[in-house]
Amino acid sequence: MKLTTTKIACILLVFAMLSIYLNYFSTLVMPWQKEEVIKTTLLWGGLDKLPKNAEFTNMEKRGSMFTRQFIIEFTSKREDIEKWKSLSKRLKNKIPKIKANTEIFEIYPGEDGAMGGKVEITGNNVKINISWS
Repeated sequence: MKLTTTKIACILLVFAMLSIYLNYFSTLVMPWQKEEVIKTTLLWGGLDKLPKNAEFTNMEKRGSMFTRQFIIEFTSKREDIEKWKSLSKRLKNKIPKIKANTEIFEIYPGEDGAMGGKVEITGNNVKINISWS
């Protein structure tokens, strides 16, 4: 099969469109984006580094080129979560709302120009939801 210039251009265009979609519009966090998503989420939320034994259960990014939202969910030992809360600038002096055994910490405004978000803790599960707009 002979590849013509037109076919090669079409293949490259499809590849470029797929790359743009995955990087800017998809909720998937690619392996090479994981560390940056974690770093940015913690920065915007005024949160300490995650417990060493944290096991990620979900990681998403939402938004567009003009807005961004990161959702990180992880599990850890309860005592490590308590230590993490006490070391996190925006959690340590807050009294959470309690709703159905879930501690809800609202973080508004966020740090570094972020809009803010919330941290929900249920048992050994933590969900961080932070936005920038």
